[in-house]
Amino acid sequence: MSLACHRWPEPFPAIAGFGCDVTAPGRLAADTAGVGDASGGGREQPEWLAGNLGGAWRIGGTVHRATGPWTAAVHELLGFLGSRLEHTPGVLGFDEQGREVLTFLPGRVVDIDTGLLTPGQIDSLVSWTRSFHEAVAGFRHPGPWRYPRVPQASLIGHNDIAPYNACFDGDDVAGVFDWDMAGPTTPLMELAFIAWNCVPLWRDIGDEASAERIRRICSAYGSVRPAQVSDAVPRRIQLMLDWIPLGAAAGDAGLRRLMSQGEPERSRAALHELIPRLRRIRRHLD
Repeated sequence: MSLACHRWPEPFPAIAGFGCDVTAPGRLAADTAGVGDASGGGREQPEWLAGNLGGAWRIGGTVHRATGPWTAAVHELLGFLGSRLEHTPGVLGFDEQGREVLTFLPGRVVDIDTGLLTPGQIDSLVSWTRSFHEAVAGFRHPGPWRYPRVPQASLIGHNDIAPYNACFDGDDVAGVFDWDMAGPTTPLMELAFIAWNCVPLWRDIGDEASAERIRRICSAYGSVRPAQVSDAVPRRIQLMLDWIPLGAAAGDAGLRRLMSQGEPERSRAALHELIPRLRRIRRHLD
């Protein structure tokens, strides 16, 4: 889930791709509460992979993560996609602590605080997204899903496609992970969230540069206009901001942790700063 994590002061070194919670610049100090210990039944040296919603343990070629009410639906989704879509984690089952066990996805994660996705990486990630949407079109599941249903949902989306949840081999996507936010959405809402993260719109890279990268997203996906995507961004981010306190109040430990660190206020401030800038960006899209 993309938050205004760039406001945290500590730098984040890029880590090879993994299937764990949000990992972003200025990540929080490691907090293993609720995600078990480093044991996983193997001889490999465990590695803690920090995440704003909780994190995970990497043990050899596997990732061990805490589960939630949404896990069964996510596993069904990943199982469905396994033979239909490249670069997704495989579900291996559960360990003796009850954590899910996923395959590790190696590659380079771009540090979104100090760098940008290259044009080729945007093309590859958005082309992968189009392939994902085509592959998932036949999948149906009642949930429960972690992320709230988007109005007029037409497919099950990832809902958190971002540089921190993807790894690359050069310009090519090598993996897309952290599927815990998957749930009913629309292609436009998925693309709006990609724009927030991959332009990125949560920080100012210049109006013309932002417009060019929105156009690139639309070109790579096809059948959508740049103005449609830019206009959808505030709605998509507001959905996230509204959901965080509601989910926390309902008992989601990861969201309670986010709120203890200043969300959704940080991301609300980023959205507030974006609104007048988005009007200028849109003039470059007309």
